[in-house]
Amino acid sequence: MESQLDRIMDPNRYQTMEQAYATQLIRELAGNHWRAIDKALVRFFQQHCPELSALWLLVAGETSKASSQGHLCLELQEAEAYLQSAGLPIPDWASRLQEANLLISVAMLDERPLVYASDAWYFRRFYACQQQIQAYLQHTSGQSQRLRSQMELPVLQTLLDGLFAAKAEPDWQRLACALSASSQFSVITGGPGTGKTTTVVKLLALLQQWQHQQQLPPLRLVLAAPTGKAAVRLRSSIQKALVSLALEPAIQAAVPTEVSTVHKLLGARPHSKNFYHNEHHPLALDLLVLDEASMLDVELFSALLRALPLNARLVLLGDKDQLASVEAGALLGSLCAFAAKGRYSSATLQWLTALSHVPLPAELETASPQALDQQIAMLRKSYRFSADSGISALAQAVNQGDLAQVQTLCQQQKADLHVLFKPSQLHLRQLVLSGQADGQGQSGFSHYLRLVQQGAEGPLHGANQDQWAQAVLSAFGRFQLLCAVRQGEFGVQQVNQQVELWLQACGLVDAHTQWYPGRPVLISQNDYGLGLMNGDVGICLRRDWQGKSVLAVAFASTEPGQAIRWVLPGRLPAHETAYAITVHKSQGSEFDHAVLLLPAEPSALLTRELVYTAITRAAKQFSLVCPEPQLLLQAVSAKTSRAGSLRLEL
Repeated sequence: MESQLDRIMDPNRYQTMEQAYATQLIRELAGNHWRAIDKALVRFFQQHCPELSALWLLVAGETSKASSQGHLCLELQEAEAYLQSAGLPIPDWASRLQEANLLISVAMLDERPLVYASDAWYFRRFYACQQQIQAYLQHTSGQSQRLRSQMELPVLQTLLDGLFAAKAEPDWQRLACALSASSQFSVITGGPGTGKTTTVVKLLALLQQWQHQQQLPPLRLVLAAPTGKAAVRLRSSIQKALVSLALEPAIQAAVPTEVSTVHKLLGARPHSKNFYHNEHHPLALDLLVLDEASMLDVELFSALLRALPLNARLVLLGDKDQLASVEAGALLGSLCAFAAKGRYSSATLQWLTALSHVPLPAELETASPQALDQQIAMLRKSYRFSADSGISALAQAVNQGDLAQVQTLCQQQKADLHVLFKPSQLHLRQLVLSGQADGQGQSGFSHYLRLVQQGAEGPLHGANQDQWAQAVLSAFGRFQLLCAVRQGEFGVQQVNQQVELWLQACGLVDAHTQWYPGRPVLISQNDYGLGLMNGDVGICLRRDWQGKSVLAVAFASTEPGQAIRWVLPGRLPAHETAYAITVHKSQGSEFDHAVLLLPAEPSALLTRELVYTAITRAAKQFSLVCPEPQLLLQAVSAKTSRAGSLRLEL
């Protein structure tokens, strides 16, 4: 039966050859390339704007498809590529915009769904977000320049000396602290182990000391992260960093340790993209630190900016080279496009040199500086890994796209790096159980499951149950399987099923039913009522409940004074088993041992950023399982690029 789209896209309806060819191209894209929502959008526009030519329906469908791939817009050159592939001439777009006056506007002056700007087509909401972010960057760049000129250099230098020991080489943490302390908006980026959390704790202490010296009230400081597990991890890191610093009691008390999720901070409303806090109800804070900023999409960041008080400071933390958000935009990557080069003005470099005590590399200076780059600091030294660390070397080689070095490292088999090419089922089973393909390790799933069994052997009540659950969650978090894809032999779904079979065969779980003690679950849908967010991980355990033994899922809590949140399985939002999770879902987490399982077939998801993100989840050991070695090199060669720029050329 002829579909509605086929009737709409009948080439015989059109008089010109261009219309007929464009219509045929749309039919091919609809059959092989477009998602259901892309097709529905094209049908909607054709039905409500029947005068639209097939050319503009093609633009609308491709703009929708581009957004699903993380792009903020459909660039003009991309649209022209599709026309050329169909043998169509490239039109004079400006002269033909009048044909689409019900669909496309050239400015934010009306409610038409698409906006044409800077040689690209945007959905109105993405264009509005980009404009707001750029306006914020422009405003805060001016504010930061004024703030820096007002800060007394000797006072700032003295405060920095009290927090950072003297070094014979540039102290990038010290310089990042100085830049952020003198900026209304700033970004601190760096790879794993470079000390982003340590730097921000010292930054907060410095700012509170500054307030104290100026006889001003303490700043209202707030910490946030995109997901619950990222918030829990940041809270733990800050608590450890505070213990290592010899701060005055009053200053230490003024540095917060509680961390909220972004959605909770903004006051998320069920079944709505709107938040309680906005420009009419701003947040009550003076400075906000937002960790794992690479996970932020432009719509959520835009909502956050609307909720900030006019003079509030904002500090973003994150690794610019990690995977960008699942939603449209590459926020941190765009902001930090030139972070590695510095791109500082001569005035900024002189100012930093005066605070550094040691000369800084001259190549950090540029003759054509941009205001935004004067607020961005990159941490360049890793303190987590030793000089001969395989994890660090592989992460660097992947990040730089150095295929020869990647191959060399995969062949060396360093102490903290293991690569299994074309592994057998026996090796995979041993890796899952013990953390080593030879079965000699102690970091596989069997470790946390023995804790589950030990707790079930004796009665646990009250606080003891929470302590046991904490220990189980901590043990589970030491080892994690990461997948690049969801389907196939090495996809999330099949790997989880296979792991359950192996664990059951060893008597570690009883997986005859959906819910059993030890089952790890990953939340895949936000539930604001329960306080569970997409990406949160919990473990199903048997606990005492009012004198009865029941199964409940334990989650690490972000609430002050609450260690564990217990939720009955029947109340959980959408979820899935989590022995294996996607690399995307692992962002904001750190594991003693991370295992990346690459598929045997090519996939558009296999990129340099995905492999790098997986490697940098590992704190002590990283294992790579690769059925086809060539796919690893192809992935490292595929660098992600997203259309739409958030940078403001000043």
